[in-house]
Amino acid sequence: MRPAAAFKIRAGLGIILTMEKDYYENPANVENYSKFNPEHDGALLVDALCAWLPDGSSVLELGIGPGKDFDLLSKHFKVTGSDFSAAFLERYRARNPAADLLQLDARTLATERHFDGIFSNKVLIHLSPKELTQSFSRQHQLLNDGGVILHSFWYGEGDQQFGDLTLRRRNEHDLALLLEDKFDVLALERHAKMKEGDSIYVVARKKSNAPQ
Repeated sequence: MRPAAAFKIRAGLGIILTMEKDYYENPANVENYSKFNPEHDGALLVDALCAWLPDGSSVLELGIGPGKDFDLLSKHFKVTGSDFSAAFLERYRARNPAADLLQLDARTLATERHFDGIFSNKVLIHLSPKELTQSFSRQHQLLNDGGVILHSFWYGEGDQQFGDLTLRRRNEHDLALLLEDKFDVLALERHAKMKEGDSIYVVARKKSNAPQ
């Protein structure tokens, strides 16, 4: 799920906001966003998922965007891409007509399909604790037994407000607390997006006896 407001990440965590309704439904804006090339791509995150999930497993990516991580994931897994933005999905489908794609909101994940893994790279960073708990609960329902999730976030504490958009940083304690009812945490690691240690990813396995 990507917000209606646009944002660009600079070195560090400087953020420029353009508050426009349905920003990511505009093909020109989608093209502009797709040109963003962080110093560190998603390869580290894909490798981390590979350490816990066998090749050939089914994986749902939340927030496919330009499709860079989808391409990396597809080298190892049977991947279904998803995004809240139809424009991103249409853009990627034009390049790869055979891609398995769904239009989904990461908070509600309105699909009846099930997967061995769920992956996102800086897609859940605007969700409130309540929304993130809702998303994790829904992810638990969509995962097959023993399924694994991997999600990355900006690292730190507290929120930053930019107009109607809130950027929410997460740390080890936040993520462990949000996941504890539904998942067993397998790994919590700091990593780099724009600079060393500015991000964190969590890997967690579905609890078979979690309350519904």
